[in-house]
Amino acid sequence: MTKERQIAYVKHPVSAKKKAELVAKGFRIIDARFKPKGADEIEGGGQKIELGTDSGAGFSDDQLRAAITEATGKAPHHKLGREKLIEAFNALNKPADQDEEASNGLTRREIEADLVAMNVEFNAEDALEDLSALRDLEREKRA
Repeated sequence: MTKERQIAYVKHPVSAKKKAELVAKGFRIIDARFKPKGADEIEGGGQKIELGTDSGAGFSDDQLRAAITEATGKAPHHKLGREKLIEAFNALNKPADQDEEASNGLTRREIEADLVAMNVEFNAEDALEDLSALRDLEREKRA
């Protein structure tokens, strides 16, 4: 009688480390493209990285590449080294400088406070000049 193993549907290619980890847990690895409806897929050969992590140093190169690609919509160059991958990942997670000053002399904090007070929806991750322009447009509409 053969031992029944759980199936892990994983997006290929799978790193040797991840493959060994899944096999050790008793999984049989099958490419995610063969996954039947309703079956769970193991994202990117491991856990999905959510932005907001302090440092990319704790992730593999493949995980960093996947997170950067997901956040920017563009894959990093295939020859990009580990240090640059970590740098790019950390730059994506860096909080906006609230004391950064726009060309109109207002800080990010002041512009965002104005937009909130006017009940304007905005993305806090947008460029400072874009937020400043949005604030100016909203003020003109209300004048």
